[in-house]
Amino acid sequence: MSLAQYLLGIDVGGTKITIGLYNAKCELQKSNRIDSGNRSATDIESDIRNAISELAKVQSLIVSVGISSVGPINLQAIEISPVNIPDFRRFPLGEIILDELAKFGSHPQIAIQGDIIGMARAEVFLDPTLTETTAFLVNAGTGIGGALIDNGKVLTGDTGNSGYFGHASVAFDGPICKCGAFGCVEYYAGGAAMVLRGKENGITTPLPNFATLNSLADSGNTAAIATIEIGATAIAQATVNVMLINDLTNIIATGGVLLSSDIFYNKMVAEISSRIKPHAFLLGFQIRKALLGSSSAELGAALLAREVLLTS
Repeated sequence: MSLAQYLLGIDVGGTKITIGLYNAKCELQKSNRIDSGNRSATDIESDIRNAISELAKVQSLIVSVGISSVGPINLQAIEISPVNIPDFRRFPLGEIILDELAKFGSHPQIAIQGDIIGMARAEVFLDPTLTETTAFLVNAGTGIGGALIDNGKVLTGDTGNSGYFGHASVAFDGPICKCGAFGCVEYYAGGAAMVLRGKENGITTPLPNFATLNSLADSGNTAAIATIEIGATAIAQATVNVMLINDLTNIIATGGVLLSSDIFYNKMVAEISSRIKPHAFLLGFQIRKALLGSSSAELGAALLAREVLLTS
């Protein structure tokens, strides 16, 4: 890959989409952000096209595009159907991107992965020790996701949806999640879901987002604390399940909820420590926060774009 060639890294999240222009070394040159929450697919598509157009005007020699997206995703069609963006069902993101870039004479390769897979790619890129161990990256943000790392390789699964950890059940007879399954981790622990649970738990203060719920908890509101701690307990149990199934002891925590809420993070760590006690082979587990915050999935997308180009 020539140093004169460029990549696009695209991160599709539950509330935002970021599109970054990267050089051949995966160094960010410029990034545009689009709000995706509670908006129509038509409006979001228009913003995506405008953002890509702006970046193509900066540097038109874009040779590869990587996408990290909340799921489910379709690897072959480059379509996305995120649970947290109701207007996106079989949304042809790949087709839209290629069509817009073609207007500038660019006809790049393109690939897609789960957003948590992208975060894990970025973590491996930044932490060389992950090439010699196994680890589980757990993300708590608007939604919940996870990724397995095996000696530097991020496992993607048969269909590319292995980061769908948020819709594993921690209560087989629990309430129905918006995905249609019962007792999902995300029903209890997702940032958006905890806002709803907080209202159900009697909080009358307006709760526009998780940050407000967390501020209430920090100020001592018992209902807010209970809501957040229930979410943390749910994700802790799900994480222990992954640790048991895969015999792994390294946990990396990331996502807007985990990185912003000490109450959530500390409760999650305490619950993992408690729930792992019956399983002596895992008692030496370690947990740390991710090295990169909200831009990690975008970097992971750029890394995917570069990998696709170098292996083609």
